[in-house]
Amino acid sequence: MKRSGFTVIVVMLSGLHLFGSNMQQLNRLLDQLDQQLELSATYEQNRVQRINALKSVLQYPDLSAEQRYGFYQQLIDEYKAYHFDSTMHYIEASAMLASGIGNFKFRDQSNIRRGFIFATSGNFLESSDILYNDIDSLGMDPALFPEYYTALQRLSAELAEYSTDPATQKVYADRRVYYRNKLQGILNPDSDEAVFYRFQEAYEKGDLLLADSLSAMLVSRHTESSHAYAIYAYHRSTVFQNLGDETGQMEWLARSAIADIRSAVKDHASLTRLATVLFETGGNIERAFRYIDISLADALFYNAKLRPWQVAGVLPQIEKAYQEKQVTQARRVKTFLISISGLLLILILAIGYLIRQTRRTIRAHKSLRGINKRIVLQNSELNRVNDQLQKLNRQIAESNRVKEGYIGLFLAILSDNLDKMKEFRAYVKRSIRYGQVQELNDELNNSEWADIEIAHFYRTFDTAFLELYPTFVENFNDLLVPEERIELKKGELLNTELRIFALIRLGIKDSGRIASLLRYSVNTIYNYRAKIKNAARGSRDDFEERVSSL
Repeated sequence: MKRSGFTVIVVMLSGLHLFGSNMQQLNRLLDQLDQQLELSATYEQNRVQRINALKSVLQYPDLSAEQRYGFYQQLIDEYKAYHFDSTMHYIEASAMLASGIGNFKFRDQSNIRRGFIFATSGNFLESSDILYNDIDSLGMDPALFPEYYTALQRLSAELAEYSTDPATQKVYADRRVYYRNKLQGILNPDSDEAVFYRFQEAYEKGDLLLADSLSAMLVSRHTESSHAYAIYAYHRSTVFQNLGDETGQMEWLARSAIADIRSAVKDHASLTRLATVLFETGGNIERAFRYIDISLADALFYNAKLRPWQVAGVLPQIEKAYQEKQVTQARRVKTFLISISGLLLILILAIGYLIRQTRRTIRAHKSLRGINKRIVLQNSELNRVNDQLQKLNRQIAESNRVKEGYIGLFLAILSDNLDKMKEFRAYVKRSIRYGQVQELNDELNNSEWADIEIAHFYRTFDTAFLELYPTFVENFNDLLVPEERIELKKGELLNTELRIFALIRLGIKDSGRIASLLRYSVNTIYNYRAKIKNAARGSRDDFEERVSSL
């Protein structure tokens, strides 16, 4: 116990806070999470496209049973965190295929995967019956033991967590440790799974310093848009939770939720837990309500009985707090409107009084000279305002013209790419259908098409840009000393230097972004920009600002 307390103090006073974040960092992550939620449909469409691509391959009648089984496993991997019923459908299809060809390894693997999915979805009895009764571990292929023990370990962990009887909880907790030890004896010590089980062990023993180090190692191994990153980031948040660092906990929950969204996962826990912590800390009830609402919709889509039940446990409290806050805000608005109405009434009375006084002053002085002077001043002001309005109208018209040009260019490129994608997909299908795999491979290894596409992109960009700014080349050359003016070759609309500064004219000034668009290195873009600036007439410091105003 003393060691645990000392560990907490060491962690809190050491460099662990460097991995956490202050409130500003947390707010930035929450804003990023909101932006990613707006894009969730796009990420989900990407997953659906992968699934449909795998399903289309299964339509080929000449697939061997082993190949078909392999594609079933890929579909299971795509569905297992996305849609429960579809996952079970392809697990059943795998089991039927394995039985049909008499492949015991495939049969056992299908049963293991079925048992694991049942365990994670709350179907504990079904999972236990499959893993303990339907699988003969003595006759099982040794290569399946890691997956088998993983399923048993997960089932034991779930039963230990959701059992209400303390004696039963202890039995399953001991089983969880037993199977975890089994796995640690057969897994590669450097694998993610082995490191994660060491993290679990350290976490359960209260060694938060070691648990933090191991969780940091796990998240560093994966990209921030992967499902694995989401899982390990979630577990990393529990370290901060046990340290009492709510800001750090919410930061890692937000990172995990962002990764879940980018990987189009519906079976997730981070967003639900983040909503709960936001609600408990009173940080942002609106966000908490929105997150829990999205979590419930995802849980219902995933369609496993455990997930909606977990979300429903906190939904009523958050919803009640949200409604109470709405009522409070409505009262404040009502009070504000009453106050504004009172002020408006006072203002009307004051204006009436001022008008009456003004009339008396006009009748008393009868000074036409003063009135004429005011009229002249007002006309002058109106002329100035009209000039400004005309200038703004011209700027708005120019802006609308450029926007329409952008939209036309985007739609043209998008349509062209869709047509080419459709043609290429048809070509791939034909090649696969007629066994022309080598020709297809040669075609894919040929980089000539990429050069053609880049040249086509340049031509399209040049044409569209010059339609928007037909005198750009002449105006740009006027900014250069005569001996450095750019002379285009026959057939050229723009060259590399002109394209770089055309993008700058369009508002894209970052060298990395320009390099990505034009397919050059950042150093190349930097050198071109420096070269042109050195040839500028007048000061080189404001050269790009002058280009932006052409």
